[in-house]
Amino acid sequence: MSIHFQVLGSGNPLIVIHGLFGTSDNLKAIAKGLAEDFKVFLIDAPGHGDSDTVEPLTLTTMAEEVKTFAEAQGLTNFSILGHSLGGKIAMELAVNNPELIDKLIVADIAPVKYPRRHDSILAALKSVPLENLASRSQADKKLQENIHEPGVRGFLLKSLAKDPDTSAWEWKFDLDALEQNYDNLVDANSDGKFTGDVLFIIGGASNYVLPEHKEQITNRFPNVKPKIIQGTGHWLHAEKPNAFTKICREFLL
Repeated sequence: MSIHFQVLGSGNPLIVIHGLFGTSDNLKAIAKGLAEDFKVFLIDAPGHGDSDTVEPLTLTTMAEEVKTFAEAQGLTNFSILGHSLGGKIAMELAVNNPELIDKLIVADIAPVKYPRRHDSILAALKSVPLENLASRSQADKKLQENIHEPGVRGFLLKSLAKDPDTSAWEWKFDLDALEQNYDNLVDANSDGKFTGDVLFIIGGASNYVLPEHKEQITNRFPNVKPKIIQGTGHWLHAEKPNAFTKICREFLL
């Protein structure tokens, strides 16, 4: 399979991975800020954007594809930053291939098994009649039936695009694969260990990383440091991008 990516800047290599239903553009502002000091590889995760889907879609298979991508770029040691599902993939790569990773940044996700949080979003996405869709605003109106938060709809609609060959509307993620493999994506990470430097950046108003997750985090990452960005939720990198970028840079340098 192939992974779609953008490269920004120069310096020590850093791979950046977005979250569920996203694309590489979601973290582009962060990548641009870090590109002053690093060569940033901003990727579309497997099953997202213009990257292919690996079967089955699991944390392990997705991490393996990122490893293959890194090898293809000639990267033998690199840092990695992941948000949400991207953080899960980054953690999986680190615990299974610790020799490859210099430093690890995990943004607002823990290596634990999560409950199903996205069933209403999956149902809403499936309800959009792509074959008869007239406009993006029509899709937004359909999503409103199940998703009341404008910000969530706006995020999802960033991945609605027209096929350049057929002009048909399509989601820029493999919706069927994400739905079928959803339980794999929210599963706990493998039980390996990465002893290098790890930073967990946590949204102060988020409920994704909780005190009861501490043991599972430290078992895998004994050299972990937490950093809380107050006044932010799960989308902390979008809510306070300057603070997020500054924290990442100071940790990585």
